[in-house]
Amino acid sequence: MSSSEVFPLFPLSIFPVPGQQTGLHIFEARYRLLFEQLESMELVEFGIPFSLNGKLSGYGSVSRLIACGEKDENGHRDVMIQSTDLFRLKRFDLNESNPSHPYPTGSIERIRDWNEWQVQGSALDDWTQMQTLQAQTKEPVQPLISVIEVLQELTPEGAQVNQIVSDLAAGRHPSRLNAMLRFARVVMEQEVQIKRGYFPN
Repeated sequence: MSSSEVFPLFPLSIFPVPGQQTGLHIFEARYRLLFEQLESMELVEFGIPFSLNGKLSGYGSVSRLIACGEKDENGHRDVMIQSTDLFRLKRFDLNESNPSHPYPTGSIERIRDWNEWQVQGSALDDWTQMQTLQAQTKEPVQPLISVIEVLQELTPEGAQVNQIVSDLAAGRHPSRLNAMLRFARVVMEQEVQIKRGYFPN
């Protein structure tokens, strides 16, 4: 069983998956302090718990700061982060009155087996067909290794990634992953037909 860790947290409506880089614009004072501490290496990692309409999902992405832009006259800055891990959120504290870290913190448990999640069954069939279609359009064919690589390539919205991660982390049937791949395959089939001069409706 994984042990819990206390982490600085930055709730967002995005859900980067391991290996994925994301640009952020940092303007709120408490998160400016968080990124100053990351830049000075006082902190190494932080968590992005997925949040939609102010509600935390219970899952998120461990990330690291990889690049920092210059601050503007208001102290705002652009940064680049990279996801390194996935987690379950066990506890969330706002900490608004704590001057040393006014940003949220919480207890997380890393999801250790995310790199073992494989695409299987009908989803694997859809993915294989998509790779064949890509080859027909002279685009490079990407070999399938894992669910995470599929998410990196298709870049679905945060809410969709959250649903897929929560299904797989809980050991549930990956119906949302299957539906996403089925839809992506249909769209790609239509794009190939349009390139050939057929116009599906």
